[in-house]
Amino acid sequence: VSIPASSDAAVLEQLPAFIRPYTNIAPLGLKNPFAATQKTLNLTLQELSSRLEHDLIYGSTNEGGYFITGDLSKDIFQDDCVFIDPTNEVSSLSRYQTALRILFEPKTSTVEIVEPLSIDEESRTISGRIRSRGFLQLPWHPYVTAYESKLVYTIDDTGLISRQDQRWSKSADEALRQTFTPTIFTPPPKSNLAKPSDEPAVVTKLFNQINGRRQNEYSQDERFEISALIDEICSQSWDWKANELPGTWMLTYLQPGPNGEGIDRRIPFPEFDFNDSFQVFTDNAVLNIGQIFGPLVEVDVSGSLVEKDVAQVTTPKGFIANIDSGKLCFEKNCLPLPISGQGLFDGLYLGKRLRIGQNVNGGGARVVQVRMD
Repeated sequence: VSIPASSDAAVLEQLPAFIRPYTNIAPLGLKNPFAATQKTLNLTLQELSSRLEHDLIYGSTNEGGYFITGDLSKDIFQDDCVFIDPTNEVSSLSRYQTALRILFEPKTSTVEIVEPLSIDEESRTISGRIRSRGFLQLPWHPYVTAYESKLVYTIDDTGLISRQDQRWSKSADEALRQTFTPTIFTPPPKSNLAKPSDEPAVVTKLFNQINGRRQNEYSQDERFEISALIDEICSQSWDWKANELPGTWMLTYLQPGPNGEGIDRRIPFPEFDFNDSFQVFTDNAVLNIGQIFGPLVEVDVSGSLVEKDVAQVTTPKGFIANIDSGKLCFEKNCLPLPISGQGLFDGLYLGKRLRIGQNVNGGGARVVQVRMD
C-alpha cells in the first residue's frame, strides 16, 4: 500500500525560506544518533500488531504514545525503514525517532487509537487509525488541533517493519498553517473534578472527550462521535437536581441547532480560537462571560434566572433569563453596556461536573459545559 507524499510539495514551496527547515521531519540531520539495536525477527503479524498497539498508546518504555514522544520499539523496525506522511519522507529510523522527540510536547499532547489495528496476511500489512492533538516544541508554541491519521505498516520477509505510511484527515496546508501560528492564552482551563460515583458511563465518556478543550478544536470525526453522545444523553429524561446548578461552568462544545445555528448573542464579538466562555449560576441569577481577547478583554452580561415551572423536576427543565445589565471589561476596568432582553433555555442534563443546555429562542443550539469549581 502506497500513499504518495509528493502531492503536497507545492504547499511547502509557498512557505517563506526561513521557516522551511522546520517542516523537515529530520531537522537535526544526524545519520545515526543512537547505538545499533538488536532486531527481533520473525514475529507473527499478530505479535507485531500487539507491540505496535502498545507503542501507539503507551510507548515502548511507557513514556507515552510514540507519535508524541518518539518512544517506539526500535527492534521491530528496519534501520532504513521508510516513514511517509503528507509533507515528509525519511528513510532512517534514528532520524525519524529524533524528529518525533522534538516535535510534540508530551505533557500537553495526546494520542489515541480510534480504529483498532487490523492485519492483512496476504499483503503483509497492519493498518489502523489514530487521533492526535497538542502543542509543538517550537518557539512560538503552536497548537495542532485534533486530526486522524490512517496508518499502514508494511512488513518484510524477516518480520521487520520496512515502511510506515501515514495519511491525515487534516490537509497538509492546514497542518502547516497551524504549525506556524503562534498561540496565546493556552492551554485552555480544565476541570479537575473527580468522577462522581453515580455519573452515567455515557456522561463520563463525553466529559473525558471535551474537558480542557475549546469548541473550535475538534476534528470532523470527533464531532460526529460527540454529537452521538450528546444525542444519547438528551434522548433520556433525567432528574433535575437544582442544587447542582450554582457554580462556574465553561463552554467546551457547541452542537449547532437543526439549521446550523450557534449561540444567540446580544452583542456580537470576535470568535478568536483562544477565547473562552463561562456561565456563573446562583439560585436566581446568571452571569454570562464572553471573552473578546482572552481574559484581558471580556463582555459580562447578567440578569435574573427564573424557572418556567417550579413543579417540573425532570428534564427538559425550562428557564427564563431576564438580562438587565452588561459591561465591557478591560481586566479590572469596566464600562457599562446598554443591554437587556430575555433568553429562554432548557436544561437537558445536569450533573456534578457536566451540564447540557439548549437555546430555545436562539435556534436550538446545544451547549455542553464543564464545572470549573
